[in-house]
Amino acid sequence: MPDITIIAAALNSLKTATDIVKFLRESDLSLERAELKLKLADLVGALADTKLELVEVQDTLSEKDKRIVELEEAFQSKDAFVRHYDAYYVADNCGNPTGIPYCLRCWENDHKKRQLVHDARDHQTRVCTSCGHRYEGRMVGTIQPPPKAP
Repeated sequence: MPDITIIAAALNSLKTATDIVKFLRESDLSLERAELKLKLADLVGALADTKLELVEVQDTLSEKDKRIVELEEAFQSKDAFVRHYDAYYVADNCGNPTGIPYCLRCWENDHKKRQLVHDARDHQTRVCTSCGHRYEGRMVGTIQPPPKAP
């Protein structure tokens, strides 16, 4: 939810702009040009402030929507993922782990699927490309599906 103070500031700026417009509409023709220019400058400033604050609200809402989509995707794939030793794997039809390993830390903390890759310097070690966590290779190997019966 956007910060309440940002929304309040945007509404306050809109109220100020509306008050200035009402003042200009109700004033008579004897209004001094300098006073008119001052009120118009105030109006432009209030509208610019409102625009900036509403852009912040829009950005915040966009970030929230993106996070909601990420969490929904993680929730949908929650049952398709199983832990085996130090990694997560895609579950086959029987619920057994299969395929390539995914980072345990990234899945449990951020609910993001990040593949583990072999370290270039030590082929026995797997590394998460996102968080950099290192895993011992024998605990996070690729699991081949069992052969199908003829």
